[in-house]
Amino acid sequence: MKIIIVGIGKLGDYLARSLVKEDNEVTVIDFNFLGKESLINNEEVNYIEGNGLDSNILVEAGIENSDLLISVMKDDAENVMCVLLGKKLGVKNTIARIRKPEYSKSISLIKEELGLSMIINPELLTASKIAQTLSIPSALDAVSFLKGKIDVISLRIKENSKLDGISIETLTRKLRNNIIVCAIEREGEIIIPTGKTKLLFKDKIHITGKRKDINLFLKFAKLISEKTNKVIISGGSDIAIYLSKMLIDMGMYVKIIEKDEKRCNFLSEKLPEVLVINGDVSNQNLLYEEGIKHCDAFVSLTNNDEENIIYSMFASLIKVPKIITKINHIDLDGVTDKASLDTIITPHKIAANQVVQYVRAVQNSGSSSCESVYDFGDNIFEMIEFKVKDSFKYIDRKLKDLKFREDILIAAIQRGKNIIYPTGNDEIKLNDIIVIISKDSNIRELNDVVK
Repeated sequence: MKIIIVGIGKLGDYLARSLVKEDNEVTVIDFNFLGKESLINNEEVNYIEGNGLDSNILVEAGIENSDLLISVMKDDAENVMCVLLGKKLGVKNTIARIRKPEYSKSISLIKEELGLSMIINPELLTASKIAQTLSIPSALDAVSFLKGKIDVISLRIKENSKLDGISIETLTRKLRNNIIVCAIEREGEIIIPTGKTKLLFKDKIHITGKRKDINLFLKFAKLISEKTNKVIISGGSDIAIYLSKMLIDMGMYVKIIEKDEKRCNFLSEKLPEVLVINGDVSNQNLLYEEGIKHCDAFVSLTNNDEENIIYSMFASLIKVPKIITKINHIDLDGVTDKASLDTIITPHKIAANQVVQYVRAVQNSGSSSCESVYDFGDNIFEMIEFKVKDSFKYIDRKLKDLKFREDILIAAIQRGKNIIYPTGNDEIKLNDIIVIISKDSNIRELNDVVK
């Protein structure tokens, strides 16, 4: 696809890199590319210095022959204006970033009335991701597939765990339920396991299954944690507003600590059920006074990555059961690993996943279509949902008779209302929805998984 991105902030930069890896033709427009030398030196990315609201600049970028315009400038209103101008100039599809909480209830109406293909709100998506992770306290990460019918959770195997040294086939036999270990991260490598693969201390494992089966697995592994009731949030950002509303709806008690007094007043008006504290999280005495030793979860959402890391490390030292850290800069990944901060949230990665999913769906609209895609880590591995259409060459063939590409695993099949965890004797039927795990980011359609 030919794609134009307007705005080269963190999201625009990450989107450009992600979409180029997907073999799209990408042009980026911005006023200033200072500090983005690695992007403009990438011969696969075109860039134009100028105003994305200038029709001449959009024409220069080839707007009338483009498949998609994505506007991710800082201002919501400018993004709306940009995509409307793009539609007028002939672009086929449009995506705008609109992220202010006061617009959240009107998102569907705005999308419909303006004829936008998609609206992305990184802050809302991030809050949803955090809320989902907090709903399974033992998990480092959690994401749903098949419209919430199955979950994928991530766990770290601890010392003396029942899981240390157990093979997948032995684990499956002991559990007697539908849990699949779909991927293992071990010393920087990703393993798509077989039945003979053994789990080891320090492995980060990714488990998929229905929520009730996941809970049985957690009980078997003695990883059941107390339900999250008390949450302290550091920083009163827009993410904190979205997240607080979700957590209150989930029955949790929420406290926000924010050092800007005016922002505190604003938060108190927006979130009457939340206790808002005007104070500095770097003050350890304040944290103790506000009960950090007795909270179930600490979520660090300030605008400063380094502060978020330090606050989370402090929470870890006093053994807060669940810690979630927001990080904007990808180059800090190594720091977070050394700091043993397991649950890291990066808003622009989450938003980029949504856009890549949309792009793949448009590209594959005539074949087995991509319904959903989730990138674990920085292209470590992907989980992809495909809807089976008649273009799939292997309908009604037993899985054991097909030769799949290396590092491919079929995690689940949805057939009507039923979820199937497939064996070699199962078949793929027309209109099934298939969940694929892959280390190869070049899987574009279902036929690609078979050699």
